[in-house]
Amino acid sequence: MKKQHPLYMILSLVIVLGLFLAACGSDEEYAEDGEFYTEEPSAEEFATEEPSGDGEAALPASNPGEVVYDLGFLPEQNGFSFENYGDDIPATNLTAAELRRMFGDQVCSRLDGDECTLTPPAEQWMEQVNGAMSGGHCEGMAVLSLMMYTGQISPSDFGGSTASELDINDEALQREIAYWFTTQAVAPTYTSVIKGTPMEIMEIVQQMDANGETYSIGIYKEDGSGGHAITPFGVEDKGDGLYAILVYDNNYPGQTRELFVDSRDNTWLYEASINPQVESELYTGNADTQTLDLTPTSARVDTQECPFCDGSGVSGTGSRLAKLDQQLNQIFLDGEGHILITDDNGNRLGYVDGKIVNEIPGATYTAYRMGASGNAPEPIYSLPAGLDVTISIDGSALTEESLTDLVMIGQGFSIGVEGIYLEPGQIDTAYFYPGEQTIAYETEADESPFIVVGVENPEAEADYYFEVQGADIQGGGIITVYLDTKAGDLQINAEKLNNEGSFDFYLTRITDELEEEFAAEEILLKEGAVVYVNYAEWTDANPEGMYFGVDLDGDDIIDDEYIVDDAQ
Repeated sequence: MKKQHPLYMILSLVIVLGLFLAACGSDEEYAEDGEFYTEEPSAEEFATEEPSGDGEAALPASNPGEVVYDLGFLPEQNGFSFENYGDDIPATNLTAAELRRMFGDQVCSRLDGDECTLTPPAEQWMEQVNGAMSGGHCEGMAVLSLMMYTGQISPSDFGGSTASELDINDEALQREIAYWFTTQAVAPTYTSVIKGTPMEIMEIVQQMDANGETYSIGIYKEDGSGGHAITPFGVEDKGDGLYAILVYDNNYPGQTRELFVDSRDNTWLYEASINPQVESELYTGNADTQTLDLTPTSARVDTQECPFCDGSGVSGTGSRLAKLDQQLNQIFLDGEGHILITDDNGNRLGYVDGKIVNEIPGATYTAYRMGASGNAPEPIYSLPAGLDVTISIDGSALTEESLTDLVMIGQGFSIGVEGIYLEPGQIDTAYFYPGEQTIAYETEADESPFIVVGVENPEAEADYYFEVQGADIQGGGIITVYLDTKAGDLQINAEKLNNEGSFDFYLTRITDELEEEFAAEEILLKEGAVVYVNYAEWTDANPEGMYFGVDLDGDDIIDDEYIVDDAQ
């Protein structure tokens, strides 16, 4: 059920009269309660509330209908002619080339000419961000269209003289949109976001300069969800203290849309839609909600800080080697549930009663702006590096089963659990110990997830990616996977499983010279046992296969050992 904001209630009569149309001057019909209206909103009808005293300094005098600021951007010419898209078209998003462009050669385990083989953490990070784009690309479209208008990116590189002439089916354009979408997930872009009251945001918009700083606008619902990015280019005086920030909304190609700001009580509202085929929703806010923000374009073109690099990847002349001032581990959830992260002191980060709380010192979260899907992905949660956490994976709000992945990515490593079939009401738990590169997954359901581990390992002169595939947890229990890089072992601990099962094992080994793979099938996983996989001694040139040792009773003594041949 849609939450009733006070401004929404005050303006209910306005809504019934169909004030908020799609585009300024458009004759597009607006549906409300089964009836259709085509009148454009008037300043008199919108500004019905008496000033509350929360407004800011008076704006320079202007006349109703006067455009008090104009960047010169025209949506029909400088916006894209196609709508915001998610996974509804077969689009290409980030590739290794985009990650190398953003962070430099350090994202590559090896380089063969211009071909970059990503480090395992880089590959995992790219997979998570690309997955988020299935819900929409509005951030990339809002930013790239603006940069093409200001001349920072040339549309001719993609086959046209303006953004409106470009073809969505062009893979190079798709990858460029994905690149600028991704900047919202990294510093200094996300650390440069400007939050403020509606009047403060509007004032900054009026300072934009096509030859200087420009901004994209982020809008959110009051619970922080529903993030959408739009492109501001003008401000119009509507009269009686009401102003409209004129925007290009990539859900509505070729149209000028209006985000209303009431200067008398410092409130805002915008009729947005997750896409033009879905019923629109009224976004509202005030001076306290902080649901409007601006991202400066200059922050996106600065050197971006790599959240997963440890500096041991390939380094070449001119490579970007920027790192975060404070090392952070990022948490990604891919699925329809929610997560709640808890540290050892009981501090929480994540969803509590439908809203995000953040009690963990030094932790932050970044909500995606994508604006095409009704099911926005979970925010990216960032935690101080080395912090051990317990994460509940909550399916309480689900109405149907959701395939779910949970991954932590940090400096030189990635660990996670993938392929959880989360049922409505199901609550599983994952325990992350990043300092030890360990994950434990606990469930009461019958699950066969993949446990994934990736690591940059400069001491071994090779990077590794592991999958413990389909580890049976029939009847519930806990499975723990620990990567011991000093001993060169991957340990699969079944001491707390309730039943015997099996798993498949997959490994990729990447050196400066080559990429090797190993696979083994149906490895027995006995209840109470610990399986040791001695990966460090294996190479593709080794005809002996890979050593597996089994501690049957958890006393740290190998009771059984065998060599497993490559099943590929």
